[in-house]
Amino acid sequence: MLIRVIIVQETLLRYAILSDVHGKLRPLEAALTDARRLGAEIIISLGDVGSDACFDVLRSVGAVGVFGNWEVSRWRELSAANQQFVLSLTPVVAGDNFLAVHAAPWWPEGLSTVADFMDYMLTSDVKWRQLFPYLDEDEDARWQALAELETRDKQVLFHGHTHRREVWRIGPTGRMARLKGQHISLETRARYLVGVGSLGRPEGGDPAGYVLFDDVARTIELRDV
Repeated sequence: MLIRVIIVQETLLRYAILSDVHGKLRPLEAALTDARRLGAEIIISLGDVGSDACFDVLRSVGAVGVFGNWEVSRWRELSAANQQFVLSLTPVVAGDNFLAVHAAPWWPEGLSTVADFMDYMLTSDVKWRQLFPYLDEDEDARWQALAELETRDKQVLFHGHTHRREVWRIGPTGRMARLKGQHISLETRARYLVGVGSLGRPEGGDPAGYVLFDDVARTIELRDV
């Protein structure tokens, strides 16, 4: 599958990874303030931003990112500047050791922009959940996500969409287990699926939050805001 991919690094960095703002400006600004205080060098948005005001803030800090289902269905409601920004987004951001997506790291061949995804939805009988599956609800989808990591030789997948914070570890024996706690140290021989939660509409009793990923220390921290 040939796709456009944003490559966000050539050296190891510290990332703030956030998702599903859904127009809530206050938690977005709180997350960005916290991330700056902790030395985040790159902001990655995983889609479903939800308003011009929130897109304006993300653009002002030089955020990179992917589009979500909200952008696919409603990008034409945004200002001209934000429409242009959304049209530049890809389905996946790739780092040396990770992938970052809205829902899952696969989609029909030939789709690479929000316009492509919208046209596909309008001309096919595909359901939204087929384009944007929920990894927290679908074990088969989690295994497929792991297979994509292995194919692309990456260790970590960051995703949004579920509005829940979850970290799944797959060790060298092939066993998948959900991890507890908010501080994760990456093991060399394991792979990870990380649901970063939601800033605007967290579910499952989770607080609003984002993820701080340190590619030097090889740590993941689930941050509350």
